[in-house]
Amino acid sequence: MIIKNYKYIKLAYTARFLIFLACISTPILLKLGIFVIGICFVISSSIVFGTNACENIVSKELNRRMSRLPVPKNQIFKWKKSSSIGYAFTDLSKGTIWICSTQTKFELHIYFLSEFDITESFRKIQFKKHPDTLKENELREFTIFTNL
Repeated sequence: MIIKNYKYIKLAYTARFLIFLACISTPILLKLGIFVIGICFVISSSIVFGTNACENIVSKELNRRMSRLPVPKNQIFKWKKSSSIGYAFTDLSKGTIWICSTQTKFELHIYFLSEFDITESFRKIQFKKHPDTLKENELREFTIFTNL
């Protein structure tokens, strides 16, 4: 079940491309030489795409939003592994798991733990929904990465 929508977090990825385009278009519009344009391209692409600043911003905002939820959090999972960023926690008093990640397109989902087959492997936990409990607009499966 989808509880909240944090899709605005994805704007950080759009902002990254806009910053890159602004850094490239400025020397082009000012009609600077091809050498200066090349230098601006290399520097801006290394800063914008070479660092994980965008992922850090997304992770911090997701952590900030999820930590404010007035729900008891028994076990908290936070991960940032390559392009997968997420935050999940269990509420054992209700037997639920709350997840918001790139896998959910930054929508906050809540599910009963009893609806899933849970498989633990090295540094990750996979949740696969029972076919008889699958509803429309719900995740069939998702993966939570544990701490490295």
